[in-house]
Amino acid sequence: MHKVSARKLRPWEGQKLKGMKRQLSNAVNSRHARVILLSCGGLTNRQIAERCDCTPTWVRQIIHRFNQGGIDAITWYPYYCGCAGPRKFIADQIEQICEVALSPPKELIGMGVWSLPKLREYLIAQKIIEGISLEWLRHILRRNKVKWRHTKTWKDSTDPAFWPKYRKLRRLYAKRPQGGRRLSIDEFGPLNLLPRHGKHYARTGHVDRLRATYSRTGGVRHMFGAYDLERDTLVGQFAKRKNWTTFLPFLKWLRRCYRNNEVLHIILDNASFHLKKEVLFYAATHKIKFYWTPTAASWLNRIESHFTALRKFALDNTDYRSHEELQAAIEGYLNWRNRSREISIEDWKDHQRNHKKKKAS
Repeated sequence: MHKVSARKLRPWEGQKLKGMKRQLSNAVNSRHARVILLSCGGLTNRQIAERCDCTPTWVRQIIHRFNQGGIDAITWYPYYCGCAGPRKFIADQIEQICEVALSPPKELIGMGVWSLPKLREYLIAQKIIEGISLEWLRHILRRNKVKWRHTKTWKDSTDPAFWPKYRKLRRLYAKRPQGGRRLSIDEFGPLNLLPRHGKHYARTGHVDRLRATYSRTGGVRHMFGAYDLERDTLVGQFAKRKNWTTFLPFLKWLRRCYRNNEVLHIILDNASFHLKKEVLFYAATHKIKFYWTPTAASWLNRIESHFTALRKFALDNTDYRSHEELQAAIEGYLNWRNRSREISIEDWKDHQRNHKKKKAS
């Protein structure tokens, strides 16, 4: 009987056969690839049969199939036999994959969060699938709208007057009172002198380093902020303490910023110093009307969303060494946000020249 040997491999065929040989979940493909690679290495059919634990007749059959049809002719898929392309998953399997990914990992694997390798390992251990690549698993999840999401905290309001307060605020947001102006007030802080992590564009393989702080002796500052719903402006004043003696001067300063015939409709939370009798008396005698947000429902105060942007663009990725420097950065952002200055504070060409001088020195 004449000797049968595999034809000369193309470069991409050799790489694919080596990958098939390493498949742990598909022993059939692994053995077929070994047969072809050993045959290309010059071994006889009998020697290949001894190494692969099969018969020489079976070895010749695999080699004939490869010579006629290529790699697709010797590839076997766990869920169906044929050479119709890459592995396919039926609808029931895809549904189970998504269902497992959306299930709590604490109950299934005793860990707090899923990862693609752990999800794949669990699916294989439960015999839901025979095997799958991480990229294809990611593609299946994304195609079925199972996406990676960060968790958020949530706190339900226990205020017995939640719905009356909620409806009152919604009516105020929906329509501006005649002869009045709507303002949202809240406190931003406390502001410490410490390095704050952030994100930025980088081409290097390492991140910027920030100093560590174990003792902070600079004290804290608080910012009383006010958001004007009509003008779409955000303003603030800084104070060393947060109490009624510092809040009342801020309220008086805010009252002086508007005409005397305008009623200020102010949304604020029910902090204890907001309810001080001196504050309430000043509001009642100077055309100021307070709208209280329900307990544990600060999300109803629209200034909160603007504080998020303030924290990101003025504080993240910074390391201010004095409160004056920190306040100047916040005021610079507020000026840009209120359209009081342009985005540029330094010319690009001047910056390049200065940067070259620093590198030369």
